[in-house]
Amino acid sequence: MHLIFDLDGTLIDSLPGLADTLNAALSEEKLPTHSITKIRSFIGDGSRVLCQRAAPDQPDSVIDSIFNCFMQKYSELWKDGTSIYSGILEMLEAIQAPPGQHHLSVLSNKPHSFTVEIIESIFPDTFQTVLGQREGISKKPDPKGILEILETSNHEDKTAYLIGDSDVDILTAKNANIGSIAVTWGFNDLDALKAVNPDHIISSTAELNTLLASLSA
Repeated sequence: MHLIFDLDGTLIDSLPGLADTLNAALSEEKLPTHSITKIRSFIGDGSRVLCQRAAPDQPDSVIDSIFNCFMQKYSELWKDGTSIYSGILEMLEAIQAPPGQHHLSVLSNKPHSFTVEIIESIFPDTFQTVLGQREGISKKPDPKGILEILETSNHEDKTAYLIGDSDVDILTAKNANIGSIAVTWGFNDLDALKAVNPDHIISSTAELNTLLASLSA
């Protein structure tokens, strides 16, 4: 089975680092900053949209400046503001046994360079394919990223699921005609997840282990 994981809000709690970086970039432009709770509601559609939502009345030139500052500062701040959700490492270890049973991938709307850097730093030798947002490639919920991952995989079992914490992830899975698993510990509220009708909703990594075992049976 091919398991495609979202990154932020699914594998890692990156909210503190994102909030610190965004507020630092806003401060550089002498714009109002936001609470971590408010910034949580901005996340899910990529870094530039994050900046736009934080400064909705600003012209493109100012958004460009905020975004460029965000990209520079995030490379310095993400490590201190990022942690692995409880149970994730144990869950990944469990689904990798026996070796080769699953093809594990990551698809994120985070910029590709940061996505790769974070995965290599936190989850070395775990995922076979890692894709973030790249210039010229439409971000989720466009299915292009999923289709690219599936086309480049030589895994014999073509069954695939996207596992994520947002309505964007579930819509991406539907657009790619693959299965969807919503997790409730991330950045989206349960009502938003239910509204897009994922195939499965789980609230803990233990539930995810059980579900994946049943789907593989």
